[in-house]
Amino acid sequence: MNIGKLIKSKNVNVTAFFNMAGPIILNGISFFTVPIFTRVLGTANYGIASLYVTWVQIFTTIIGLQTSGTISTSVVHFPREKQNPYRSSVITISCCSLAVVSALTVIFIEPIKAVTGFSTFVIALLILHSFGAFSLNFASSVFIYQKEAYKNFTFSLLTATLTVVLSLILILKVFPQENNYLGRIIGLAAPNTVIGIALAAAIVARGKTGFNKEYWKYCLPLCLPLVFHGLSQTVLSQTDKIMLKAFYGDSAVGIYSFAVTVSHILVIVWNALNNTWVPVYYDHMKAGDYGVIKKRTKNYIFLFTVLTMGFLMICPEVVKIFANEDFWQCIEYLPMLAVSSYMIFLYSFPVNFQFYYKKSLNIAVGTLFSAAVNIVLNYFLIGKFGMKGAAAATLTAYTALFIFHQLIAKYVLKEKYTFGIKTYYKSIISVAVTLVLYYLLADFWLVRWVLAVFLGVSLLYKTVKNKAIF
Repeated sequence: MNIGKLIKSKNVNVTAFFNMAGPIILNGISFFTVPIFTRVLGTANYGIASLYVTWVQIFTTIIGLQTSGTISTSVVHFPREKQNPYRSSVITISCCSLAVVSALTVIFIEPIKAVTGFSTFVIALLILHSFGAFSLNFASSVFIYQKEAYKNFTFSLLTATLTVVLSLILILKVFPQENNYLGRIIGLAAPNTVIGIALAAAIVARGKTGFNKEYWKYCLPLCLPLVFHGLSQTVLSQTDKIMLKAFYGDSAVGIYSFAVTVSHILVIVWNALNNTWVPVYYDHMKAGDYGVIKKRTKNYIFLFTVLTMGFLMICPEVVKIFANEDFWQCIEYLPMLAVSSYMIFLYSFPVNFQFYYKKSLNIAVGTLFSAAVNIVLNYFLIGKFGMKGAAAATLTAYTALFIFHQLIAKYVLKEKYTFGIKTYYKSIISVAVTLVLYYLLADFWLVRWVLAVFLGVSLLYKTVKNKAIF
């Protein structure tokens, strides 16, 4: 098979490679430029840019109405010839939402400026950026379920490169130091907006369908609960930053945001793996191959557990390499954020199961519950313990989210659920022990790195032996 055919093939391992490579490059380029941005922006302006990203996540959920979340189940319930018309039709729902949100923003611009602290110009960028980000996510889902992962890779590389280059040019050459966060904001917004809108237009042109009663009737009951799920996820992941700003100011937000960025490496890897796992999992669910599901799940959990354990062993040095000493205080609570990322991985198993059976309302309820836990704990812990309290609240909330969804999938739904607590307990214990080792070996970097290398070799050996990621 030549290189071109290999790249475009729908082999699981090839698909997994590109599904992983795309997000990892997109976020990896951003991460590996963190040392540059933390230094040229400083803690305060880095914090402002981070809060802007938080608001983009909120508006992306509202404007997009989470219609992209229905693509996975539409593949299960609609024949292939209806896929392009379906996608074209439901993306117009999001276009209608964009029009409504834009109009409301114009009407209520002053209150929005007061709440966000941004100028009218930045808020206008925020709206455009949010629609562009939604469109990129929508197109990404389309590529995943068409098993065209190489397209994801291409657009991820393009977006990441343009974002970094444009941001640096604007920060260093256009905006003065006191408000150079504008260079970062514009650098983020422009590529996402232009590329996202272009991809949305291509999806509409391919499907040639606007309003369609059948498609909208299928989409809306699924996507609307996911709006609350998405907003709750944003609250769950971002409330700590907003409350830290209220208690301690922009510098604290900048330091904590950097810690979240570092721990987010695990979420990036999980997201990439999940993009490959879900289509494979759904195919086996449709075929009733529960034995295969259990075997592949065991491999998947081993893979991510070892990655998490290895990350915990080396993360202090990662912080020191990628940021100056102003940010190093996050080393003390970074492990809690890393384990929070691991809980996100675990909760995806019951959530993927629920979504297969179109139980999106349960998903939204669980995330609302977890977000409420996070807000309450942040209120009590941030004032007393600062950033450490925020990290502890995040870990508790994500653990509660996993337990909630596990109970729903196992005991509330009537469908056969293959992931009992026996599926997870060994991996949870392994991560917990590694967390303890992190603190015991905090001053013994060589020991930690030797353990990390041993874990990496073990993972590589098992992957090669299995000849598959899952």
